[in-house]
Amino acid sequence: MNKDTIVANATPLMPSAVSIIRLSGKDALNIAKNMFNFPEEIKPRKAYFGKILDRNKETIDEGLVLYFKAPNSFTGEDVIEFQTHGSVPVVKKIINEAINFGARFAEPGEFTKRAFLNGKIDLTQAEAIAQLIDAKSEKASKVAVNILEGKLSKQINEIRTNLINLVSLIEAEINFPEDVEEIEISQLKKELEKVKIRIEKLMSTYKKGQIVQEGIKLAIVGKPNVGKSSLFNALIGYERAIVSDFEGTTRDFIEESLVIQGIPVKLLDTAGIRKTENKVEEIGIQKTKEVVDSADIVLFVFDSSQEITKEDLEIYETVKYKNPIVVGNKYDLALVNNFKKDYFKDIIYVSSKTSYGLKNLEEEILKRLQLLEDTDNEIYINFRHYKILEKSLEKINQLIPNIENYIDMKEILMLEIQEIESYLQEIIGIIGTEDILGNIFSNFCIGK
Repeated sequence: MNKDTIVANATPLMPSAVSIIRLSGKDALNIAKNMFNFPEEIKPRKAYFGKILDRNKETIDEGLVLYFKAPNSFTGEDVIEFQTHGSVPVVKKIINEAINFGARFAEPGEFTKRAFLNGKIDLTQAEAIAQLIDAKSEKASKVAVNILEGKLSKQINEIRTNLINLVSLIEAEINFPEDVEEIEISQLKKELEKVKIRIEKLMSTYKKGQIVQEGIKLAIVGKPNVGKSSLFNALIGYERAIVSDFEGTTRDFIEESLVIQGIPVKLLDTAGIRKTENKVEEIGIQKTKEVVDSADIVLFVFDSSQEITKEDLEIYETVKYKNPIVVGNKYDLALVNNFKKDYFKDIIYVSSKTSYGLKNLEEEILKRLQLLEDTDNEIYINFRHYKILEKSLEKINQLIPNIENYIDMKEILMLEIQEIESYLQEIIGIIGTEDILGNIFSNFCIGK
């Protein structure tokens, strides 16, 4: 690891009330002393107010300076924070002066990388920092905080402990056969099955985690003029899509974002699906089919004030494979007992005009994705974790059905179990390559 001192703005480089510039490394305090008149005795974690100076001792700005002494800092190194007025020229000047005094500009994520390399956080916690910064909703930020607090690391380490205990038992039997009872192969199999269940449970969180972090992709489909655009506008809370009595008004899909009970949603209003000779409308319909394929949830909308038509049923058949939520729109105009249970098993009736049924629809959307329950204490793995756990599971699935073959080859069995445990080490960063670390931290913002 580089032992040089790095500097970067820790807040966005834009006009603001306050900006923070951060220094980290062995020369951080000396560089700060060249730029600020500290008292003789500098106390860590105390804010000092004064003038921040350039190399000619001319004032750049007035502000606060804080010193965090190693190892009691975010990075584990000496850290200095300048808190100044949020002027872009001022921030750039302070960074340039720090570089003139011996620092270098930090790479993306380098402060967090140093925190990881100095043992202040593990790799899952480092990733959680980037996840927290990128969170699109309160629920996504809470999940990131759970991982930052070490809840994922705890589960991974508990699984590792189970595997390490197995290895220890086998090793003791091999090295001290006269003093240690032989381990029953059935007991080893039972313990590996417990590990398998825990790994599978962690892997099952990946899909839900993607939805919480990235949002639900929700497509509205149906024949023209059933009120898809009206429903779209009602869900987002303002008039975004054009509403018209003329069929085929929506020629392309319209995308908008909203939040349902803390979950980000990407809502897509699509062109009505029907046979048409209009080439432009035909392209829109083809795009609708592509959107349906990629959607997490599909809302199939029909006009509940009219009889179900052949065209409605044909469209429903084309999206049936997505297990759509069936929505009867225009409920405010529906005739008494004009229900469509003969055609669809479950229907949620709504009125885009009066907002009737919209809350029920939102709850059904979350229910379909198993997001209704409280997720405040949940953790969700990311793609990197998933792929590593997938390798671990593959290895366990090879071992369990063939474990009887290891009765007289327990040295090999021990190595196989150690390989599974080494995969889990990769998740929390006990072992890893520079390429992997570089890829993870390159996705961070500057100054973090």
